[in-house]
Formats: sequence, structure tokens, C-alpha cells
Amino acid sequence: MTERTNRRDFLGLGIAGLGTWMLGRGRTGLPGFGGEGPVGEKDRILVVLQMSGGNDGLNTVVPHRDPEYRKLRKVLGLPSKEIHDLGDGFGLHPALGGCAELVRGGRMAWIRGIGYPNPNRSHFKSMDIWHAADPTARDLRYGWLGRALDEIAAGTGPRADLGVNLAAKVPLAMNGRRSKPISFLNPETYRYRGTEKETRAFSEMVAAAKTAGNPILARLRRTAGEAVDTSAEIRKAVASYRTPVRYPQTPIGRSLRNVAALIGGGIGSRVFYTYHNGFDTHVNQPNRHGNLLRQLDQALTAFQKDLERNGAADRVVLFGFSEFGRRARENRSNGTDHGCAGTAFLLGTRVRGGLHGRYPSLTDLDKGDLRFTTDFRGVYATLCGDWLGLDSRKVLGGTFESLPLLG
Repeated sequence: MTERTNRRDFLGLGIAGLGTWMLGRGRTGLPGFGGEGPVGEKDRILVVLQMSGGNDGLNTVVPHRDPEYRKLRKVLGLPSKEIHDLGDGFGLHPALGGCAELVRGGRMAWIRGIGYPNPNRSHFKSMDIWHAADPTARDLRYGWLGRALDEIAAGTGPRADLGVNLAAKVPLAMNGRRSKPISFLNPETYRYRGTEKETRAFSEMVAAAKTAGNPILARLRRTAGEAVDTSAEIRKAVASYRTPVRYPQTPIGRSLRNVAALIGGGIGSRVFYTYHNGFDTHVNQPNRHGNLLRQLDQALTAFQKDLERNGAADRVVLFGFSEFGRRARENRSNGTDHGCAGTAFLLGTRVRGGLHGRYPSLTDLDKGDLRFTTDFRGVYATLCGDWLGLDSRKVLGGTFESLPLLG
């Protein structure tokens, strides 16, 4: 392939082809791709689990001894005898037995009453607020994790694989000024995709030893080669991972197994982002919510057990959240509608296990919703400052007090 052909095919259609990989799969742009060496084997890792749809916090961490709970949830109220009691009149949903054991073992913290001022009950707007770490949602260019990755890259050198998103679409939360995550739903198919002509040009460019006298093409070639190497490492890490721990055959179970495989394979990523969807329980909530929490429970307990088995547990904290909770009073469709304050959790051996945050009053409601008692940005500040070792003010654009969630 001649220099002229290189310029025509690759700068003309080839950058679009490379974009099929990089943009379509969430790769970074050209500047700084590949970085300046691997992330340290002892560096801490944050896994973020998005529970999309608005999890019903009132039936997750349950105030089952509060008579007001029974008044608000005459049908959906969970029997105390089925609750996994954690003391002081609170307990976890019957489907969260494994999580209850993790709490008792000091490896899981549930945060009650989490939310933000002037709450928004729209799925999309509220999720934007959580992703941007901004209750006004005025600037949606960058997310809190993207800004955190920018700060990490400032100290380690920029790397495309600092962040990994376990989905085809990159979330706002992971979008940084310079940092963009690797993004894929199935690591086995994470590779270059294009037309036959694009694929041929791409392969020839990667195989070529050098490009004489053309720094732009040299950089493109180097970038493409590093992309091939990284995708091969990811596929190999997942394909070769062996563990005696049985993960549930559910989307969240497979996703967390892939995260464990990438951590165990030494990929070097600092932030992983994954999902558990379906929490918009307007109708027929009991079975649906129970199944979702059961899947969550099984996946989390397997993940924690696996990390402890492979020696990575002290380096990993998992943070789970939902965009809002549900209304305090059940609706007439055997479900619950969009609310405000909800629950979140942290999982890991370095977590201060137990129940954190003041539970919202069930009588002093905000138009029928629970009032938040813990600002979610305090949790972000804790994860950025106390866990990732960053200046949380730079990430969050303000000062938020860290919470006693980590030991």
C-alpha cells in the first residue's frame, strides 16, 4: 500500500473506519492513546453499578418496625418475619440474604436517604444529574467519573484503558475532557469492525512497520496497533479466566464476572461501569422487584467471593446506585411511582459495613416522597478522595464532606 494510498484510503475513509472502533466502542481520541506505562498492580479500583429505572429503596432497606411503613404499604409492605433484620428496626428485602451476610461481615454498607436538592422525577434528567454530579444539570458535557479519570491520567499519563464500560453506549458519567472509556457489551466481540475495504486498509496499516515522513499516519498506525493489542488483551483475559466461583447466568452476573476477569487479568483499568436494569416498577412490583434484587444479590455475593479468592478484594470497591427511589405510598396498580430519596450501597473488604445515613421520616414527606438526608455528592467525594486518592473538589467542582464509609 503506497503512501498516497495510505493518505487517501485511511485519511479519507480510514479515519471513519478507525472511528468505527474507537468512537463506536468508546475509545479515546488520538491524543495520548496508550499512555506511559501500566497502571500499578496495587492501585485501587472502583466499580460502579447503575441500577436503572428507580429502585424502591423503601422495600430494599426496610423500616419494617415502623408503623407508618405499614400504613403506606398496606399491600406491598414486607412481613417482618421475612426481612433480613439488621437491627434498630431495619432490614433488607427477603431476596437480599447474601447481602445481609455481607453487611454483618463488615463488607457492605447501605446508605439510606440518598438524593439531592430540588429532586427531579424524570428518569433521564435525574440520571443526568447523578452522572454529571450537578443537581442543576446545566453542563452535560462531562461526567464525574470522566473528570476523575482525567485527574488520574494527569498523574499516570493518559491511557485509553483507564476506564471500562460494560455496555455498547458510553454513559455521560464516564465522559471526560480527555478521557473516554473502552466500551463493549461482550468482550469476545470487542475488535475492529468495518466494511471489507476498511478492514483490509486497517489490517495493512497495522501490519506495516513504519510510515516514512508522515507523522500523522505514523500516529494513526501506532494508535491502531495499540487498539488491536488492547482488544486482544481484553478478549484473552476474559476467555482465559478460570474461577471455581459460580456466577448467576444473568446479565449482571455475566457482567460482574467479566469485571473480575479483567481485574484478575491485570488489564490495569481503574474504573469499571456496569448495569442492572428494570427497576421502574409501576405495576405488579412484588415479583419483579424481588427477582431483580435476587439477581443483584447472587451477582454481588459471587463477585465479592471471587475477588477474595484471587487476592484483589482489598483493591476494589463497588458502588451501586439508582437515579431515584419510589414514592412512599404504593399505587393502585400493585406498584410504586417515581419518587425522590432512595438507597445506595458500597461493597468491599475496605468498606465500613452497616447502615449509614439517617433514614428519612415517613411522616414528613415531600409531596408524597421521602426527603433526602444524604447528598450523593458526599459519597462521590468519599470515593474520589478517600478511595481513588484524588482532589474531589476538582472532580466535583465544589467541596463536599466525605462520609465514614471506608476503613
